[in-house]
Amino acid sequence: MTTPTAEAARPRPGAATRGDAAPGDAAPGGAAPGGAFRDRLAIALDLRIGNDAFSVAAGSVARLAIRATIHGFEADVTFTVSSELETDALFPRFCSSDLIAATLSVANGNEGFADEEAPPLRLAGFVTERRLEETAGDDHEGKPVVRRRYTARIVDPAQAFWRQHRPLELHAGASMKQVLEQHACPGMRLAFDWPRLDEAADVLCVGLGGESAASFHDLVVWFVHENGGVLELDAAEGRYRLGASKSRAGAGASLDADLVDEVRLVVPEPPRRAAAVLNAFADAAVRKKSVANDHAAAGVRRDALVRAPAPGRADRRAALEARRLAPGEPLLDITLRRCPPALSPPGSAVALGDDFSDRLYPAGKRYRCIALDLGARSAPDAGEPDLDDGDAPFEVSLRLRAEREADPVPRLPAFRRPAYPVIVEGRVLSASGAEGERTWHALEGEGDSVHRVRIDIPLWNRVVVAPFVPGRVPGHFFVPPYKGQRVLVALGLDDAQICGYLDWAARLPQGTQGDQITLGKRGEDQTTVRHVYEDKKPALRVERRLAGDLQTLVLSEGTIRLEVREDPATASEAPTYDLRPTVDAAKERVSAEARGAVTALNGQLEASAGGVRQRLDGASAEVEAGLAAATSTLSGKIEAAEAELSGAISGAAGALQAIAAGVSEAKAAILGALYG
Repeated sequence: MTTPTAEAARPRPGAATRGDAAPGDAAPGGAAPGGAFRDRLAIALDLRIGNDAFSVAAGSVARLAIRATIHGFEADVTFTVSSELETDALFPRFCSSDLIAATLSVANGNEGFADEEAPPLRLAGFVTERRLEETAGDDHEGKPVVRRRYTARIVDPAQAFWRQHRPLELHAGASMKQVLEQHACPGMRLAFDWPRLDEAADVLCVGLGGESAASFHDLVVWFVHENGGVLELDAAEGRYRLGASKSRAGAGASLDADLVDEVRLVVPEPPRRAAAVLNAFADAAVRKKSVANDHAAAGVRRDALVRAPAPGRADRRAALEARRLAPGEPLLDITLRRCPPALSPPGSAVALGDDFSDRLYPAGKRYRCIALDLGARSAPDAGEPDLDDGDAPFEVSLRLRAEREADPVPRLPAFRRPAYPVIVEGRVLSASGAEGERTWHALEGEGDSVHRVRIDIPLWNRVVVAPFVPGRVPGHFFVPPYKGQRVLVALGLDDAQICGYLDWAARLPQGTQGDQITLGKRGEDQTTVRHVYEDKKPALRVERRLAGDLQTLVLSEGTIRLEVREDPATASEAPTYDLRPTVDAAKERVSAEARGAVTALNGQLEASAGGVRQRLDGASAEVEAGLAAATSTLSGKIEAAEAELSGAISGAAGALQAIAAGVSEAKAAILGALYG
């Protein structure tokens, strides 16, 4: 095994370094051509197509390639089915349009060396690509097909379904957890360990659709990335965990030196920038929160912009930026020369065995497997395979990537950022006035004192809230959106804005040239200011109406007319009151206040839990470092004692040699005196 070395570039996935077995070693495995090793694998592929089930054994497998990570997997399996003696029942079902569920299991196939109690590497997913080749016989009439070679590409459920899933929908008062549960697909189980997912929002828009380049899978990963969470997959169970922090490593195995060909240390470069959160809200008490970084280069900074009336949002963003600046721990790339007794799936613990030198960096440290690359090709010199054998010889390449268990850096797949906003139409709601009246009503937020207006979105039959602000006109003009007005609404993931108005309170007749301002609740109770052209001459008319009362001021060419009269055509109406809008508004206000309180509490809990986890990880790393230092000190003392002992032994040997030489000289002198 080579000594671990620092490496800046990411190693090529699936590559393996050739490693020869030690002479006389009785353990199975050995070198094979092409940079791989020779070993026996126990492989089982189970396919379910509708109500039909098919099983493929290791003897039928010609090629296998697995790329499994902490958040998903991809596997390509090529296998042979003979039709010489019996009908190939798989063929018609494989070529059908039915969904294929697949479970792939891989384990060490060497009897006596494999860990019989350890579960195999198990990947449960769905087939997304199918290919096949047919071989016809030469010595039979009609040249019947004697065998078929199938290739199936298998991926985890989220990649199989969510990468094709592009819903366009709107939720109000819902949480991300509820949205994810509604979109769980076959073979998928969701586990939630993150208070952020329980926070209900006034608006929650899944903005994808058929024209979107981003899929639902991209949306989920983007949400996790933007909020500082993690996504982990238990591939054997199809369980996805969305958590605030990484889970602890599961059961794993220690890798002995005779299994390992090479260990490479991949040292990540820490972020060389500081951070700052800028609050663009004009009345914010704190407009800038700086986030320090001990590893930052002088003058390098990345600013994050928020517009948050409540300080909690800016504080949460600052905490997120601080977590993003945490430097990552060195990773391990481990190339194996033999198949270990038990394969380590992503998420399991990995450690170097006791027979490694304790001076190596990874020695004595606890790691978690985050990626596994396995390639296998049936051994070409193994003779005609028995297609029903549960294990068979293969040329194998096997590589693991592992991280320190306390490494704070999230491991997420690449994603496309969803394109927001989504533009839809809505109608403004008001808790005041009767049906048909152009009234307005604003809700005041309990936590931020921001006024909001309720808008009904008929497309999804949902009510959202948007800021009650002047919009694109100066504040001199108080022209609020009125009840029932059609508006254009821009929906973000968790917010809404009125970006346009689509109808008039009243319009001039067709063919009339001019302008009009309509003020008031309804036609029988309003004031209008109308500027039109009469005989190509401008005329201004101000009209105030209340039931049967009518006051009119007209300015035309050479005339100013003021008229006050009763209009008998307009009968007075008794005032009516509709309490339903008021009740709905009160319910909405109470719900919004409850959601705001839950959000604030979750933010405090998340920050507290993150601090506790960070302190625990720090304590664990400190204990580990202390143990390593003590081990190093003890090793140094042992070596010094050994050197001193060796010196003493060497000195004693020299003294003995001198005594022996003296004895020989004395003996020679005595003999000379006697026989001289």
